[in-house]
Formats: sequence, C-alpha cells, structure tokens
Amino acid sequence: MIAFEKRAATILFNLIRSHPTEGPFLLPANICPIVPMVFFKARRPFEFIDIAPSTLCIDHDALVDRWLAPNHKPAGIIYVRTYGAIFDASDIFTNIKSLSPNALIVDDRCLCPPEFSGMLAPHTDVALYSTGYAKYVDVGFGGFGVISDDIPYARTESTFNGRDLDEMTEHYKNALKTQTGYSYKDSDWLDTATPQETWSAYRERAEQEFIRISEIKTAINSIYSDRLPLEIQFPSAFQSWRFNVQVRDKAAVLDAIRREGLFASGHYDSLAGLFGPGSAPFAQTVHHHVINLFNDRHFSPEQAIKLTDLLAHFEPLTPGPLFS
Repeated sequence: MIAFEKRAATILFNLIRSHPTEGPFLLPANICPIVPMVFFKARRPFEFIDIAPSTLCIDHDALVDRWLAPNHKPAGIIYVRTYGAIFDASDIFTNIKSLSPNALIVDDRCLCPPEFSGMLAPHTDVALYSTGYAKYVDVGFGGFGVISDDIPYARTESTFNGRDLDEMTEHYKNALKTQTGYSYKDSDWLDTATPQETWSAYRERAEQEFIRISEIKTAINSIYSDRLPLEIQFPSAFQSWRFNVQVRDKAAVLDAIRREGLFASGHYDSLAGLFGPGSAPFAQTVHHHVINLFNDRHFSPEQAIKLTDLLAHFEPLTPGPLFS
C-alpha cells in the first residue's frame, strides 16, 4: 500500500504506533532529530547505533551484536540512507528477519530521489520518502511510504499547532548547540491532518519537480566535481542529495564561505548520549569534518563557480580523516 501524509514524520508516527512488537527501535546516531521526536511522541523506546565508515549508514555488525545481546530484543530499525546513498542492504535486512521475523524494517530514503514504482526490496517492510523542505525533490510538503501489505498502518489525527513545532525545534537545537541532554515535553507539534492535495496530483507534481531538479543537480555537481580537489570529495554515491566534502577544519571553511556571502551547511550531529542511549564516535567524526555544498534550486551555477574559486585559494582546505 501507499501511505501519503503531509510529512514523512507522520507516516513514521503512525507506523510505530501500529507496530505490536515490544522493544526498542535502533536508529543511526546521525539521524535527523525529528525522528527521535516522533518516537518520544509515540512513546516508543529507541537506542542509537554508530554508523560505519564503509557506508556512512548504521553499522551492520553493531546491529547484529545488539540483536544478540541478552537484554530486550529490538522491535525494528530505521535504516537511514545517509546523504541519499542507495546500495543493496538486503543482507542485513535478511539477517535481522532471521533473528526476529516480526521486526519492523523501515528503509528511510527521505534524502533519496523519490521512487513511485511501489516496489519494495526483499525483507523491507517500509520504504519512506519525503518531499519537504531541503529534500531531493522539494515541493514544500509531503511524504509517502511504500508499505508491505502485512504491516499494520492506522492513521491518527490530532490537533496541530505551528508554534509548538517552532518551540520544540528551538529546544532540541539548543540541546545540540550546548551538547546537553534533551528532555522531551509533549505538545501538538506533529501535523497529522489529511493532505488537501490528492495522491495523484501530488505524485504528478513531485515527478515534474524531479525532472527539473535533477537537471539542476547534474549541472552544479559537475562544477563541484571538476573544480574541487578530488581528495576532499565524497564517493559519487553520496552526492545526489547535496555535494559533500570532507575537510580538516570545518569551522574555518564554513566561516570563509559565509564571509563571501555564500552558504553551505554542516550535517546532523550525533544524537547518542544527548537524545537517548548509545555511543557513536564515528558519527561524531563525520559531523566534525563534513560540509554539504548546495546543488538545488536555491543555488545557481554561478554561485557554485564562485564557491569553488574561493575554496581553491583557501589555504586550510586539507582533507578530513574520512575514507583514508
């Protein structure tokens, strides 16, 4: 089935509330902070697992080790495709299903190009996509899930207050900024109302935007890949959502970019130990050294050229410790 909601977080909320298996869900430590907020709101426990250097996704060996631990067996996983990278994860999904046939496996593809075929990979219960702000296809709202027919999904509608969302967002951002433990306070921050747009109209709009944005990304990525040092570039599999580079001194590079009136961003910090249990040293390393260069409709090829010219003459532009 296809579940279509105002945002992908609503689909995840409905899924984990509907899932009958008890136990914690396992999340990658560098996940978008809105995901643990969904688990807090749904009153479902979770734990963080570090990511692996080879995939930048949740560490497969650590997943299996946690499943075999003597304490409560997990109820499922949220497998986030870091930077929108697509590769075959069927081996780990098959392994988890062999350990817990009723485990819920959510393939979180919110940073990937949306796929409307309705197909699921083997041993995948849900493929989750987003078309909200800053996603690969950004139509300003919306998310959809391809859900296996044997997975329960019950919609929930409740009151939504935009100010509650703003306050919650400010609260968790402050916790990350100060590196202090986050304490969740429930409110009406999640929009669960039925989308006003029909599924067919939404799909058509998203497919048209996919065509447009793919051309923009290809043009801007070509500028970055041709003009930036190869040793700071990520492998091509990680460059569809944004163009990612690894640098030794992230703060200095970002400051130089902003002084020139340009913009770039860092990516999600590790949430382990702040939003829930877990330790994630490699996720912290990635956060400390990775910069996302924009390649969407908010950034022009001329800006990309100006940015690469700036970085070419920036003395501290030395590679970070990833992929070495």
